[in-house]
Amino acid sequence: MSVAGLQSQAMSGSHPHRVTATLGVAGSGLLLGHWLAYALGTPDATARDELLHATGHSYLPYATQVALLAGVIGLVGLFLARLHRRERLGSFAGNVVRLVALQSGAFLAMEVGERLLPGAPLHDLTHGPLLVIGLGVQAVLAVVGALVLRFTERAAEAVETVDRAIAGFMPRSWVTASIASGGTPRRPASRAACDRAPPLLP
Repeated sequence: MSVAGLQSQAMSGSHPHRVTATLGVAGSGLLLGHWLAYALGTPDATARDELLHATGHSYLPYATQVALLAGVIGLVGLFLARLHRRERLGSFAGNVVRLVALQSGAFLAMEVGERLLPGAPLHDLTHGPLLVIGLGVQAVLAVVGALVLRFTERAAEAVETVDRAIAGFMPRSWVTASIASGGTPRRPASRAACDRAPPLLP
């Protein structure tokens, strides 16, 4: 199945917040994996900078910031959505498959496009270890991304459970009185206390 097919399947079968979070995590993993691939493939910093400059990577710092921001926003949206929706958790295995497909496909397309646009040769891709290292890093980060998605949903589920437990200790009459008055719930006075109250002045 193609990357576009996996993406459309994820969008049709998942809640929009989960899709947004998945795409945000995929983008963050893609850019982080890109940096790691070049760091591992070209350990020398000077040679790495020259390679990045020669292969059209001037946009990379800005794209990384945007991808990380999108990932954080997606996870926050997923967390908040899980607080208000009672649905089953997303499939961990499904998230891994989707993230691996999205990140690996995007990494390949990115590397080829980065060289074709400035007219740089593809020799380092076809004869060097960069692609193998990059795809391996993307697979590892996809698993990490799936764990982050699962942790986000579990955290929201735990917060919701605690909130329900706290609400369970509050009698319904307190909550109703609070909503009606717009204030903080108060324990109603006992009957004995009411009987001991001084009479009202005429």
